[in-house]
Order: sequence, then structure tokens, then C-alpha cells
Amino acid sequence: MWSLGLGGFLVNADNRAIAPMLPAMAAALHTSAAAAALLVTAYSIPYGLFQLLYGPLADRIGKVRTILIALSLFSVGTIACGTVDTFTWLLVLRVITGMFAAGIIPTTLARIGDRFTIAERPRAIAFFMSLSTSGQALGIVIGGLVAQFASYRVLFLLIGAAAIPTLIGLARRRDVLDGPTTAVLPLRQRLSALVKMRRAWLIYGLVFSEGFVFFGGFTFLGVYGVDALHLSYLLVGLLTATYSLGAFAGSRTITKVLPRIGFVRMPAFGSALMAVGYGITWAVPNAVFLCAGFIVLGFGFSYCHSTLQTVATDLLPQGRATAVSVFAFSLFLGSGVGPVAVGEVFDHYGPQAMLGLVTFLMVIFAAFTAIGLWQPWRRAANQNTPLQL
Repeated sequence: MWSLGLGGFLVNADNRAIAPMLPAMAAALHTSAAAAALLVTAYSIPYGLFQLLYGPLADRIGKVRTILIALSLFSVGTIACGTVDTFTWLLVLRVITGMFAAGIIPTTLARIGDRFTIAERPRAIAFFMSLSTSGQALGIVIGGLVAQFASYRVLFLLIGAAAIPTLIGLARRRDVLDGPTTAVLPLRQRLSALVKMRRAWLIYGLVFSEGFVFFGGFTFLGVYGVDALHLSYLLVGLLTATYSLGAFAGSRTITKVLPRIGFVRMPAFGSALMAVGYGITWAVPNAVFLCAGFIVLGFGFSYCHSTLQTVATDLLPQGRATAVSVFAFSLFLGSGVGPVAVGEVFDHYGPQAMLGLVTFLMVIFAAFTAIGLWQPWRRAANQNTPLQL
């Protein structure tokens, strides 16, 4: 799990670390900051689109094999990014690297679904996601430090090289990672089953909404800290990293909280915590409450998202990777659209209005999650299905 988690960490760190380096990269590559921002888009668009390819591929050739191939090519592509000094070539390599990075996180989640029972799965998924989401937060810190003391080449070389120990660890543990898995349906039957499944539409709709609201607000918390609270970039980066601490702690406590809250209510409980995290940041504009907000957001996202992912891994056991890849694509789509919509509010009405809106939307999401999940799980409990925990 540590090896798999490090793979997810590197993918997210590679995606997020560029943001604080854009001014330095623009100067080094002799281009504008707006053009340099295309490097983020060049990675994220193929990363999101290729989720839909790797799921069926992993169901066909094997999940562990897919992870090893994708991570190997990701490592090569990232190291190659550190060897070029022209904007065009770097842009092309970022597209290619995003294509390979897409095959790591969803495929790992599908394999976790194969290896763990549904009762054990929330903790395993939360642990993996705590490491992978830590890459998002710590990637910003790493990018800021590298921008301050080195060049973008060093960043790419470090991330690419860091994937090598992960590859070695996974290759050595293939005897444990490999193993019996559920027979896979033909692709057409997999897609047809998902399209006809009401529970799948519900889960994909929820995770899209989660990505829209959560990442819509989270994207601008750093800007809020700098513009409204007048904090330094370094301090904002360190405060952002406390989100990872909350997410990690959430992954270690979810199995203790789950029996008390109940599987059905867990996503709503996590959503309510995220609403509290945004709410205290909105209500009290200072660094202490921003830090507290980050920690509560980490707990909330870990509880909510890990539970939704657990359900996604059990939507279609005969095509688990395909089902999880659609789940990941839905999250990516929501997290891509959300910041654009929330950014309009931020630009026109300011950070306080943005935080108030996100808090309100998160409350609505928590209520909708509670109502939307109750009836399906009530029917599952009455029928004594595996979803009854």
C-alpha cells in the first residue's frame, strides 16, 4: 500500500508542483505566464480523458501490469521533461506524461477493490487517497521551494527519479499484488451495465458535485491567504500542507468512525465536515482559522470521498477498473469545471463571497448526499446485499 500510495503521490505532485513555478518557468522558457499556464492544461486534459481508456485496458490485461507500465512510462516522461529547454518540447512531453499518469490512481483503486473486502476497503482506500492527495498539497510546497532555490528541470528530474523505487517495490511484491480476481465481462456489456445502473448514475453524479464544490473552493484558498490575509507564499504553502495531515488522520480513523456513523451516513458526515471547514475559514479571516479549516477539510474529504470510492469499487465487480475509471473521470470533470465557476465569483465579488457560496453549496451537497444515498442503501439492507455493513 505504501508503494501504491507513493505512485499516487508522485502523480498528483507532478500535476500541482508546476503552479508556484509558472513565473520562473515563463522566464526560463522565454514565454509569457499565460502561455506557461498551458503546461498545466497540457497535463490535466489528457490525464482526465485517458481515465476512460485505462479502465477497460486494466480489466483486459491486468491491473498490476497496467500500473507498472503506466508508472514506468510516467517516470520516463517526467525525467524527459527535465532534459528539455524549449517550451514546445516541454508542452508535448507534458501531454504525453499526463496520458501515462492517468493509468495509475484509478487502476490502483480498482485493484484495492479486488484485494480487500468491502468492510476493509474504506480504510485501505482512505490510506491510499491520503498519500495521493498529499501529493496535491505538498506538490505546491515542493514547487515553491524548487522555484526559490533551483530550476524546473530539477523538479521533473526529482519526481521522475522518485518513481523508480516505487517501481522496484511493486515489481518485488507482484506475488502479493497479483492474485485471483473476478471474471471480467466484455467491454460492451460492462458499459451497458453501468449505463443501466441507477446506483452508478447516483455515485457518478455525487462525485462530480463533490469535485465541483470542494475543488472549486480549495483552488482559491491559497489565493485567499495571500490576497485577503496578506500571508507569505511560503506560509500559505505550509498551511495548505496541513490539509494533508487532516486527510492522513482521516484515513487512519475512518474504520473507527464508520461503525458509529454508519456506512450510509458517512458521505454526508464527511460533507458536513467540509462545510464546517469552509465555514470557519469564511467566518474568521485569520491564519489560525485558515489552518483549522484546512485540517477539517482533510478529515471531511477523506471520510466522504473514501466512502464514495468504496461504493464505486463495488458497482460492477465483473468490470471494476472500468467502473472506477468512470468515477475518476467524473471527479476530474467536476474538479475542472468547479474552479472556473467559483473563480467567477471570486473575481467579481471577492474572497468572502466566494467562501460563503462554497460553504452554502457544501451544506446543500451534504443534504443531497444524505437524501440520495438513503433509499438505495435501505433497499440494499432489506435485500441483504454486500453493501450492508
